[in-house]
Amino acid sequence: MSTAAAFTASFSSNSQPLPITPQELATNATDYLLWGTAVGAAAVVQATAPQLHGLPFQVAIAGAGLTAFAFHFYRGWKQPVRSGQGEAVRLLRLATWVLLAVLPALVPQLGWATVLPLMLFVLGTRTFVAGGILQHRTLIFGGAAAWVFGALAFRFSAPVDQLILLAASAAAALLVPGAMLRAATRR
Repeated sequence: MSTAAAFTASFSSNSQPLPITPQELATNATDYLLWGTAVGAAAVVQATAPQLHGLPFQVAIAGAGLTAFAFHFYRGWKQPVRSGQGEAVRLLRLATWVLLAVLPALVPQLGWATVLPLMLFVLGTRTFVAGGILQHRTLIFGGAAAWVFGALAFRFSAPVDQLILLAASAAAALLVPGAMLRAATRR
């Protein structure tokens, strides 16, 4: 068999990556809703009780991280087949968790005025890239909205203003796309 024939045979239609499964879409929807609720609630609590000095973010991110880890471990264990798109979004989700865990720890060195806009950019990038991978315009627009909110957050130095922008960004970049993905899995 010639090299060209072997190469062509190895890339037949059977070796194409699988499209994303409804279970993977449901997992992504749950992840967006979980993180949107955690980050949005932490932003609102921190804005109303500034004397807590970032404790809501540490609790929310640790709680959401542990919940998401347990949920995704359980879902991954039960899922026999994975798609290429699903794996790419899973790795993106993991990278975002790491960044969201590290950013609140940088507050003593950088301050909230820098960390909050960075959180917005991280959320926006994750949502935007996942939208490109999944071909979902709602995710792409949600990610772009988070970038706009992040740019605005650099303009406001008051932490309360930045926290309001973070809560709005959590709604635009996580909660709305999560609800849209949830609706897409039910079709």
